Amino acid sequence: MKQVFVAALGLSLSIAAVSGANDGREKAKEKEKAKQEEKAAREKKRNAVEEVLKAKDKNNDSSLTKDEYLTGETDVEAATKTFDKFNKNKDRALSKEEIAASLGM
Repeated sequence: MKQVFVAALGLSLSIAAVSGANDGREKAKEKEKAKQEEKAAREKKRNAVEEVLKAKDKNNDSSLTKDEYLTGETDVEAATKTFDKFNKNKDRALSKEEIAASLGM
C-alpha cells in the first residue's frame, strides 16, 4: 500500500511539474506575441507619419509648418482647426509625435 501511495504521489508531482513547464512556455509565447504586436504598431505609426512627411514636408525638416500642412487641403478652415488642435506646444509646426496624434495613433 505504501508503494502505491508513493508511486501515486510521484506521478502527481511529475504531472504538476510538466503542467507548470507548459504554463511557463505559454506565458513566454504570449509575451513574445504581445512584443511583436507592439513592434508592428510602432512600425505602422512610423510609416504613416513618414508618408505624411513625404507628401507635405517641402523643406525636409521632419516637421510640418501650418503652410505645409494646409497645402493640398480642400477644407482649409477644418485643416487649420486640426493643425491648431494638435500643435500642443504652439511652436507653429507639427512634430512627428503631433502628426501621429493627428492621425489617431
